[in-house]
Amino acid sequence: MYTHIMFPVDLHLPPEVRKAADVAAEVAKWQGAKITIVSVTGNQPGDPVQTDGAINDDLRAFADQLATNSGTEVAYLNIHSVDVAAEVDGDLARAAEGIGADLIVAGTHAPRITDYIFSSHAGYLANHAKVSVFVIR
Repeated sequence: MYTHIMFPVDLHLPPEVRKAADVAAEVAKWQGAKITIVSVTGNQPGDPVQTDGAINDDLRAFADQLATNSGTEVAYLNIHSVDVAAEVDGDLARAAEGIGADLIVAGTHAPRITDYIFSSHAGYLANHAKVSVFVIR
């Protein structure tokens, strides 16, 4: 049913990402699907500046771990953004189309008061992506 799963990640790896990674691995194993990890990065105030090489090393290590857990092919893609906070949602929705994903598995947090005003990233994807979105809380 699904052949290509996009898995958006925050490289800080909050608990929601770790839980969603387990689900993505299980679905990929069950469906025989490829996984592509997608990260949107940029220089944010307060974050240490990371080089593209360091970001790719982190993504490669995470992809290797996910490949071991899922037993399927895992690729990765880093999208550089000038303003991650403003662009991440659109970048992820476009990335799903660009890589040909037919399912997005995204982790999210429990609803907060601000989520009633602004949607979470997973909420945005669920409302705007052109493919199925599996949101893990």
